[in-house]
Amino acid sequence: MDFKKVVLILTGLSLVVNIGFSQIVVPEEKEETERIGSGILDDSTKQVYGPTTSRFTYEGNIKYNNPQYWNIDTTVLNLHRYQYVARESNLYQDLGNIGTAISPIYPQLPHRIGATSGFTVYDMYYEGPEEVRYFDTKSPYTMFGVIWGGEGRAITDAKYSRNIDERANIGFDFKGLFIDKQIQRVRRGDRHVEGIYYRGYGSYSTKNGKYTLLANFIRNRHKVDEYGGILLESDDLSRAAYFDENRQTILTKAKTDELRTNYHLYHQYKLNDFIQLYHSFDRYKQQNDFLDEPDTTSSFYDFYEVDSSATKDRSKLTYIQNELGLKGDIGKTFYNFYYKVRKVDFKYKYINEDTLGFDTDYLENYAGFNLRFGNDSVSYISAYGEYLLGGEYKLGGEIRNRWFFGEVASVKYTPAYIQRAYRGSHDVWSNDFDSPISSSLRAGLNLKLGPVRLIPSAEYMLLTNYIYFKEYDITEGQRVLPTQTSGDINVLKGQLDLNIDFLKVFNFNTKLIYSNLSGGSSEAVSIPELFGNAQISYHEILLDGNLEWQIGFDLHMRSEYYAQAYDPITMQYYIQDQFKVEPYPVWDVFVNAKINRGRFFLKYNNIVRAFRPTGYFMTPYYPAQDDIFDFGFSWSFYD
Repeated sequence: MDFKKVVLILTGLSLVVNIGFSQIVVPEEKEETERIGSGILDDSTKQVYGPTTSRFTYEGNIKYNNPQYWNIDTTVLNLHRYQYVARESNLYQDLGNIGTAISPIYPQLPHRIGATSGFTVYDMYYEGPEEVRYFDTKSPYTMFGVIWGGEGRAITDAKYSRNIDERANIGFDFKGLFIDKQIQRVRRGDRHVEGIYYRGYGSYSTKNGKYTLLANFIRNRHKVDEYGGILLESDDLSRAAYFDENRQTILTKAKTDELRTNYHLYHQYKLNDFIQLYHSFDRYKQQNDFLDEPDTTSSFYDFYEVDSSATKDRSKLTYIQNELGLKGDIGKTFYNFYYKVRKVDFKYKYINEDTLGFDTDYLENYAGFNLRFGNDSVSYISAYGEYLLGGEYKLGGEIRNRWFFGEVASVKYTPAYIQRAYRGSHDVWSNDFDSPISSSLRAGLNLKLGPVRLIPSAEYMLLTNYIYFKEYDITEGQRVLPTQTSGDINVLKGQLDLNIDFLKVFNFNTKLIYSNLSGGSSEAVSIPELFGNAQISYHEILLDGNLEWQIGFDLHMRSEYYAQAYDPITMQYYIQDQFKVEPYPVWDVFVNAKINRGRFFLKYNNIVRAFRPTGYFMTPYYPAQDDIFDFGFSWSFYD
């Protein structure tokens, strides 16, 4: 979009907003008089229901006896950060468009120590049972939001929840990603990504509060047109060719398709404060497909394992999990001990269990504990542990108070199925990998000096038997394969988070990270040495909270490094040393505002691109977001 047009649009919208603001009338307060006759409340003169009468909590707060309820968020702060990478402080990389394969830049500790499929690039678009909000509403709560991103990038978000009575609640959430292609887009509705996520949930407690039940069902279907990067002519390998108006994609018919469903139940019975019993149940399914009609003249497919005119690779993981636990509070100490059994079944379309060399249909048995000393969210000490019969484990602890925090964890986990063995149309392997071990130590200070908040922190991570995907420099055969390191990897990170408020309405905040890699197998990890985010904004609230706005800009930049590339066939990010991602200042300008119960934002992404002939990359061979204008709004109802 032309920059001048954007300026004109912003100016016009600001005039409309100003006119709208001028029409807001705050009624004068009147003394309450005794009502005679009808007992019906006149909501037209006094709004009784609102964000403060609709509260929510999470299952984790109930399960771990940490009761905490939050009111509906009505602030406009950072409302414009709706893209997943921006929402996660740019600590992830994707393929340059909303809803595409996404992966963390820095290594992370795994949450699960047992069997996993290894297909994780769409994890962020699936919200599991632990992220379901359970409401207590005095009146029906409804939220509807729409984002109209430039070039056909649209997102729809809707929520509904209501109490059946004071002890029971039901609700339903829906989110749709309807993202058009940004390269070689033919028409409106020429989809790059289509994601349909919905969930239904409910909660119930007895009158005496001794029995509590939570239940939900979740379904997510995520489909992506994979284009494999930009097709370059052999005589033009410059970075400018990736941003040519007539650029072509390597793949034209390839698709990935992921389906996830989960049935979840949690219920508990409270004998007294010291002894409580609980049980949880999950039935989870994850199915991943890669589909294409390959062009045999293309060099993209380096290997053919299954002789077929059409590529139809599939993997499916299902499990049924039951957890039984004992918990309670003794003074300010919380304890929890549990036993968990998980029946796992995993299948590949083109490979049988008999030829794998390991079981894919079996039971996993776990035992674990959680302890917390201190019953508030500011000062506490916690510890946790879990052991999987067979040798895998996770142990960790945390200490936190008003001035400092510290975390330590060590995880030994089962290699993912796709790392151990795979057979598809274009890949095949079988590996006898040892269980990796990841350990982490993190500590920092929380300093507040008047309007300045400073959080310096440091993290050390040790990776042993680390498994990763690597691109090998060969002319024939499979180029991208899973590999296990023979030595250790040391990851050292220093981080500084700074927040400054000045003149009551201005704010500056930044996140800076310095990283260093060492160890005998440090080549298995590639991260930027320097990473930085910054934001300057003006924020003001007027008319008793009925009018609020935030205006400012975001900046993100990182030093050059060999970012991980992406293999759509196996849906895996991999280490490479051919394409270096160069530094690029990503500037976003935004306006967030609220009028009464409606919120909206205006955002101009990557404004630097409007003045430069080329853009930037987050992932090699995939151009990142061009300069583009976005608009979104949401409205909440409480009756």
